Amino acid sequence: MFSNIKIKVYFQPIISIKDKKIFAFEALVRGFDKKNNLITPDILLEKAKKDKVIEEFDNYIRQKAIRKFKNYYDEDENLLLFLNFESSVIEKSEKYNFNLDFVKEVERLNINKKNIVLEIKEDTISNIKALNTFCKKHKDLGFIIAIDDFGTGYSSFDRLAIIQPDIVKIDRSLISNIENNYINSSILKSIVDISNKIGALTLAEGVETKEEILTCMKNHIEIYQGFYFEKAIDEIKKETKESLLNKINIIGLEYKDAVKKHMKTKQAILRRMKHLTKDVVKTISFEQNFHLEKLELVLKENNNIEAIYLIDYNLGNQINDTLINNIQNRFYKASKHNDDHNLKEYYYITKESKTKEFLSQKYISKATGSMCRTYSKTIKINQNRFILCFDILTD
Repeated sequence: MFSNIKIKVYFQPIISIKDKKIFAFEALVRGFDKKNNLITPDILLEKAKKDKVIEEFDNYIRQKAIRKFKNYYDEDENLLLFLNFESSVIEKSEKYNFNLDFVKEVERLNINKKNIVLEIKEDTISNIKALNTFCKKHKDLGFIIAIDDFGTGYSSFDRLAIIQPDIVKIDRSLISNIENNYINSSILKSIVDISNKIGALTLAEGVETKEEILTCMKNHIEIYQGFYFEKAIDEIKKETKESLLNKINIIGLEYKDAVKKHMKTKQAILRRMKHLTKDVVKTISFEQNFHLEKLELVLKENNNIEAIYLIDYNLGNQINDTLINNIQNRFYKASKHNDDHNLKEYYYITKESKTKEFLSQKYISKATGSMCRTYSKTIKINQNRFILCFDILTD
């Protein structure tokens, strides 16, 4: 197709840590000139577009990848192959049938269509009708649909409803350094949550460090692809598989250790807060009167406590104005006496739980922008029940 350029297809392994195995390969194109110098995929695609052969080139790569995949498929019929589709091909698919050769090749080689994943960069496609038609047509044929690079560009959750993908590949831009980026971690949680609700697997793209993978595992990502495990290579040898299994085992052990550490940290917080709650009850209760002003002393003596407030157990209304150390957000106003907390987790979960206490997930405080957890506990003062709440600063 291109004179003086050798076209090759490389495979990058996609890993299932839970199943301890190679889950799939993604087919990636590489070009080489006469001196065997690498020609990047971007340059190849630009040349194909310039020469107005992008549809033919795209289809040629898919057929080449399928033929290469056949050998691996014969060894393991559970393996999947991820194939990329250029956006222009999808947008023209209503008028042309460039993809028919690729379908015929899958059938000719007797590969089950459910083992072929078609990757779509939905944010680059403006023709929604063509996108919907393409996805429905190929799903009906038995292929698996994946959204590529989700979370970047113009990706949006409404496209998930249109495409109804089987797999959502989360873009490297969200994954990079995610262990230190709480905002991206929160976005990741939302993507995983909605993907689970529509029955789609989530895949973390471009993972490069153990820390990124461990954070993704914490957020229930199921499959992984990236340089930490392996780059795109010409052949998946026995040594490659052994190296991957070793890396999977290392990650698995570190994840177990991280879970144990997290559980110990949570238990330590609960023990500390139970003791503080007892001290607070003794401090503020005296005969028939509440000495709520003494909570200010508790706040001063505990630098890790950002705020303290008390809620009526039965009504859900706040008893006092929130005592808070420092409000830095000028738009934020702390809750006040008689504010309603009925729909807050720390109120209704505390009431319903057997232990009559609750410790929230980490969140960013609206008051200070610091990382916090809320701890709440049912207490009894003068035969009346209340729910005492602490906003705790965390690392």
